[in-house]
Parts: sequence; C-alpha cells; structure tokens
Amino acid sequence: MQESKMELMMQGHEIWLEKSKADGEDIELALVYGHNMRQDGVPDAKRLKAFSYHPDGSKHDVDLVPDEKRYLLRFKADKQGPYAAVVDMESSIFCKTKDGNKSGPRSQFKDVTYAGAFHQMAKILYPMSDDEQYDGQVLHGILEAVPNKSWCPVGQDAELQVFYEGKPLGFEEVKAVSKEDGMETALIKTDEQGKVHIPITSPGEWMFLVRHRDPSKKVNDMFDESVFVSTLVMQAR
Repeated sequence: MQESKMELMMQGHEIWLEKSKADGEDIELALVYGHNMRQDGVPDAKRLKAFSYHPDGSKHDVDLVPDEKRYLLRFKADKQGPYAAVVDMESSIFCKTKDGNKSGPRSQFKDVTYAGAFHQMAKILYPMSDDEQYDGQVLHGILEAVPNKSWCPVGQDAELQVFYEGKPLGFEEVKAVSKEDGMETALIKTDEQGKVHIPITSPGEWMFLVRHRDPSKKVNDMFDESVFVSTLVMQAR
C-alpha cells in the first residue's frame, strides 16, 4: 500500500460493502475503500479475502472481480432468508516516526513514536424480503456489530450489539453514516452489554463502524497495539 493510503488508514479510512445490482437470484455487491461511504482509493487485492454466508448457515469463498476503482462480489441467492457477505483485509503494521509514517514492524525503523497492527473487516446484510426471520449472531471476525433485524425501518432505531472475541463490548463508540445523506449522522457509545440504539432518519444504505484498540495484543519490537475496524452496511426502508 502506498504511504498516502497508509496514512489515510491510520487516520480513519475503511473498507465497506455496498449493493451494486441485483437480477433475480444473481446478487452483485461492491467492495469500496474510503471514508464515510465516500470512495478514496483502492485496496490491494492481495490483502483481501471475501466470503458469503447463506441462510442455511453455509459459508462460501467469493472471488473479488476488479471493476474500475472497486471490486465486485457475485453470488446466487436461491434460498429464502437473509444473506451476508464479508471481506477481510489482511493486517498491516504501520509506524509513526520523526521522518514520517512507515509500513513495517517497529524494529525496522529509528525514532518510532507509535506502531500499530491494523485489521479491517467489512460486512453487509442482504435480506431477500422484509418479513424474513433473522437470528442475529456473530458470523465472522474478532470485532463485529450484530443487528437484531436484517434491515432498518426508517423512523425507528436500529439496535446493534458489538462483540469482541465473541463477548459483548461495552462502552465503545459506534459511528453511523447515511450514504443517502452523505454524512455521519451519529456517534453513540454501547452500553455495558455492547448494545446501542441509532436513529434511522432516511432510506438507503447505512454504514455502522466500530473501532477497537487492544494494547494487550502487542508484540515487542513489532507493534504496540492491535487496532480492529469493522463496518456493517444495512438497507433502510
């Protein structure tokens, strides 16, 4: 990754999944890199792995197809129930030094003031109908936001529960971004059970982002902490 993109990730850029198009059972999603659902660059395909989760609980590898400044994921939705897709971005170590930001472990550079291992995951829920039964649970990843519905009713609150290492993560901020409005609409902390309620004020796609720093996951001479970033995109209607 070029140094400029590295700096953007350290400052808060992320990956997310959004709807591209649907033709009956043929679903096409797009993986995008940027900030607050506004694209700004392209991630390295070599660092990405994609999966789809089907209503029967099965997990499938999905190819990432290059398409201009994004990647496409295609799969067939031939069963009733909500589908999910997930993309993992391989972790990278970034260091802040007096000479600028560098990519690589702390031991490679002089005058390092900070070194972090950054991990990212993007998830999207794709329900086939509004009345589907949804059993919210952790699907994938060390940090994940799990909603209580597979879609968001406009004019009501979306209820999410954030999990870290399979346990509720309390008192962590969740950011909400409306693609339709083109802006961040809320930044709310989870309660002691990791739950948060976020007002859904407009239709379209919404992204919920959570970032968690864990100083206990460090490696001497390599990085001071691990930083996990997870995005969830849902449809509001």
